Amino acid sequence: MAKLTEQQLAKYRAMDRPAFDFAEPGVTVFFERAAEQGYNLDTTGFLQHPGFFQAPHRRSGEGVDIAMVGSPLDLGAIGLAGTRHGPQAVREWSRNYGPINDSTGQIPFEQCSVIDFGDVEWSATDLQTRLNDIYQVFAALGQAGCATLNCGGEHTTTFGCLKGLSEAHDDSFGVIHIDAHCDTMASWGGDVVNDGSIFRQAVLNGFIDPERTVQIGIRGRSNFLWEFSHDSGMTVITADEVFEKGTAYVIDKAREVVGKDKTYFSLDVDGLDSNYMMGTTGPEPFGLNPRQVRDIILGARGLNIIGADMVEMNPNRDSDGKSGHLAAALFFELLCLLADVRSEQQSCGATHWT
Repeated sequence: MAKLTEQQLAKYRAMDRPAFDFAEPGVTVFFERAAEQGYNLDTTGFLQHPGFFQAPHRRSGEGVDIAMVGSPLDLGAIGLAGTRHGPQAVREWSRNYGPINDSTGQIPFEQCSVIDFGDVEWSATDLQTRLNDIYQVFAALGQAGCATLNCGGEHTTTFGCLKGLSEAHDDSFGVIHIDAHCDTMASWGGDVVNDGSIFRQAVLNGFIDPERTVQIGIRGRSNFLWEFSHDSGMTVITADEVFEKGTAYVIDKAREVVGKDKTYFSLDVDGLDSNYMMGTTGPEPFGLNPRQVRDIILGARGLNIIGADMVEMNPNRDSDGKSGHLAAALFFELLCLLADVRSEQQSCGATHWT
């Protein structure tokens, strides 16, 4: 093969830009601004901002568009403890993600003012008091006008989020819920609200509308426990149906069910097949794959999503780190979903670290 000519070399040398001089001006502007404030692409060492995706840490929602919160709880989980370490693990793995969403090309930190609120502070050791602690945080954030993104912790944390946001918005929400389990069983073990009863109790307390609720990926040995989902009018889409009918069908159905009114998005990582997500309290085989879950999150754009969560990441079962790695990627997708929805609905400010 002939050696490259001087003319060819001149063409390629003209493409040689400095490290942070990108063809897309918005990307250049972001990195210039963020780097001055401590955002760092080299995530192998100490980070000035060690929150989710290096978001700045604030304990107030005033002037904030999206608040990410850790809820390190596992007192009401059915099965192995350990989800209390989920927020810490996701923060650590989040070093590998962002700031640009590779599907949409958007930078959530440019679209919205985003913070890592930190973890909910517990005022006592019992489950019901801790759910009240979560409720108080999310009520305050909702009243401040924030969209919220909760990182569990067990799925019981969602009850506190829904209670707080429902009060702040004075509304009952639709729900898009990805999970292996419907979590609509009756109370058991002395706790009215626990990991398996949250969505039944959310209906009975008026936080969510069952006829505007769609549950996706349902499967497994506990299916006999979910009669309330069917009886109350929830739309239940099994994991088999997702594979048989495709994610386009699932997205269209979810959009039809929740409509244009306020909606909450809840992702239990055990909705993923245990081959991809063993690091969870209740792993189940024959589940969704990561691309299907990501496609459903992408398909929720344009809906009126006021909050979201990702729950049940359990580092105790994540021996090789694969589950945490994947969980952080999906948490970033949820952040980007909220940023896209929020910036479409209203004028937002960019994230500032100082």
